[in-house]
Amino acid sequence: MNWKAIWAAGFVAAAFAAPPAMAQLSESVAAIVNDKVISTYDVRQRANLLLISAGVQPTPELQQRARAQALRDLVDEELQIQEATGDPYHIEVAEADIDRRLESIARSNNVSTEEFTAQLAQSGVGVSTLRHQLRADIVWQRLMGGLYGTRVRVSELEIRETQARIAADATQPRFLISEIFLPAENEQEFTEMSNGGMQLLEQMQRGVPFPSIARQFSAAPSAAAGGDVGWMASSEVQPELLVVLNRLQPGQVSTPIRTPTGVYIIALRERQESVPEGATQRVSLRQISAPAARRTQLERVQRRVSGCGGLDASVGAVEGGEVVDLGETAESDLSEGIRTRITGIEAGTASPVVVEGDRATSVVVCSRQTGGGGVPSSEEISNRLYDQEMAMLSERYLRNLRREATIITR
Repeated sequence: MNWKAIWAAGFVAAAFAAPPAMAQLSESVAAIVNDKVISTYDVRQRANLLLISAGVQPTPELQQRARAQALRDLVDEELQIQEATGDPYHIEVAEADIDRRLESIARSNNVSTEEFTAQLAQSGVGVSTLRHQLRADIVWQRLMGGLYGTRVRVSELEIRETQARIAADATQPRFLISEIFLPAENEQEFTEMSNGGMQLLEQMQRGVPFPSIARQFSAAPSAAAGGDVGWMASSEVQPELLVVLNRLQPGQVSTPIRTPTGVYIIALRERQESVPEGATQRVSLRQISAPAARRTQLERVQRRVSGCGGLDASVGAVEGGEVVDLGETAESDLSEGIRTRITGIEAGTASPVVVEGDRATSVVVCSRQTGGGGVPSSEEISNRLYDQEMAMLSERYLRNLRREATIITR
């Protein structure tokens, strides 16, 4: 049953049609996840933690939105804990593991764990609420790592293809953006999410940082990074968002934008115009030459080139032959003549011999690789692809748990 399921009349009658003494208890139930009860107290505590963490003013509208978000989070966390700690995995989390996470959060806020706990208490949030969240996070990470951590592989081909795509995208305008995503499936939800988005914008206008709100309210995977999506080429951006991005100036934040899957708020942090063709390709070149009268001999060398190793010896066997190191540079920085000659020439091979004045010449492409122009390194791309794959597997697993579970919410 989906987490959005309404109260089933028969089930509620059996579970909650209790004697008067039980009426108080029934009012304290916010949801049932399989056989585990989530109380309204749990929801209020988590909602308060969301608002405190985001640093927003707790208006009635935001409190209502925070409670809805809190309930979704608590349901998902309960599913994660049940799955990881039950058969067949039986994953355990020691209190010391949670203590270390708590200490790390306190340090990031420049306070001791005791001071941090006291600050939560002063805001009406028990530390047990945060400890429950940390427990769910740890146990789920361990489960996903155990199931998929060693199975997810990023191949060299995937890295090269991603670099090539990013390099091609670099010839288009690019945007450094952050996002807040509020999912919606029907008109009522779209209206609610749009109104909620406007409330979040009001909080930003009062000085609450975009990343703080994104971490607590965004449903996108980027929420963990404060909504940071990084650089995106115009071809990668949804059409509805691209229209707005083209109107924004760096530093501006959009109003809520409706898309087929929900509502977005976009912050444009920086804009980069397209780079020249070839700016993301770096080539290492050498030129081989010989007197025009020795063209035939140079052509034999040119056809046999298989890299730049031993090139000096091969050309040295041609009377008057020379090798000139042209260095390494961005392909776009080459002269038009050289760039034309090496177009379509693979790394480790040489261009056809041409006669220029009294010399016959050929250009050898020692290496060609994607880089520069904002293209991430191979290691950065590998890490990004790994994280994306793990996030997709995690969401798919959790989605299946939601589908198979018995979840009742009020």
